[in-house]
Amino acid sequence: MQRTPLAWRNLTHDLKRLALALAGIGFAVLLMSMELSFRRALFDSTVAVIQKTNADLILTSAAKYTIVVRETFDKRRLIQALACDGVESADPLYIETRFAIVKNPQTGEGQPIRVLAFDPDHPVFVFPTVNALLHELQLPDKVLFDVRSKPEYGDVEPGKTIELAERQAEVIGQFALGTDFTNDGNLITSDLTYRRLFPERAVGEDPLDEVDLGVLRVKPGQDPRQVQRHLQRLLPSDVTVFTKQEFEEQERRFWETSTPIGYVFWLGTLMGFIVGTVICYQILYADIADHLPEFATLKAMGYGNLYFVGVVLKEALWLSLLGFVPGIVVSQLICALVAELTGLLVSVHLGVAITVLLLSVGMCMVSGFLTMRRVMALDPADLF
Repeated sequence: MQRTPLAWRNLTHDLKRLALALAGIGFAVLLMSMELSFRRALFDSTVAVIQKTNADLILTSAAKYTIVVRETFDKRRLIQALACDGVESADPLYIETRFAIVKNPQTGEGQPIRVLAFDPDHPVFVFPTVNALLHELQLPDKVLFDVRSKPEYGDVEPGKTIELAERQAEVIGQFALGTDFTNDGNLITSDLTYRRLFPERAVGEDPLDEVDLGVLRVKPGQDPRQVQRHLQRLLPSDVTVFTKQEFEEQERRFWETSTPIGYVFWLGTLMGFIVGTVICYQILYADIADHLPEFATLKAMGYGNLYFVGVVLKEALWLSLLGFVPGIVVSQLICALVAELTGLLVSVHLGVAITVLLLSVGMCMVSGFLTMRRVMALDPADLF
């Protein structure tokens, strides 16, 4: 004979209480998933510009510990790198944030923006919309605007003229990169326009001689790591050669361990776990308290402690699974809204969802183990 699903019946006999319970568990799931999604967005948004480069190797100043800081190297290092066997191309990428101020065409208010520049004859990005406009980008004072920039920049569409670094520039196209935790928007322009816009970068010298990142491609059939080792022996110690993956990992590691931001997100996740554990414990404890006579009767009939442990843990598992669904759905909706408003790469990825599901099951199991002591200590004599 099929056994009565006691755990399920206990949960569903009062649908109002069940709905309140799932709301509480779902809230904890929402907290954890948002914290983990924002943490992932921090990393993904920061390395997005690196991922969009057409690079096998990245050349940086030896003092550059994150892409955010302005540590440049001499352009001659790229010429030296190009002389290395196995290197097919070595092109400069310029990044400016200090002097890059763009005015909102509607309000006239100035907003800082990140400007990315390169030689259109030697493209460094994989944006199809950018590479389709390389010929036009060679003309002076032409820029492309990131459509995922924050709305503070106003309505910036192709064909419009904007004021950038106190000069007039025409927007000839758009691309989609996204913001991060230090930059609210992005522009792409040519290296010659970059020189005209930001002479302050190297007063009395050519601003193009100071390179922020070197984008290196290896020849077909060459091993990037072998070429990397060769370059490290060839080049002076004032520059460092990374593979693209190594540079991304360094950037993620910096934000994870060298800033308080990574710890804050983990702390937020821990708080969500604790909140969920407390809520689940209260739910299970109240349910057991309401059914103490029934449990005592079953114990008097000969059911052992192992049976009651199974009932409590099954209730905890049901709560974790049922509460996970509304929590993760609401999280995805909020992430989509945040991504739309801020341009950050915020979403509940599969990895985040699986992690939150495991945490949800874990917090409910912890609550179950804490609650089962009440049932195991129950004396059938208390029934009389």
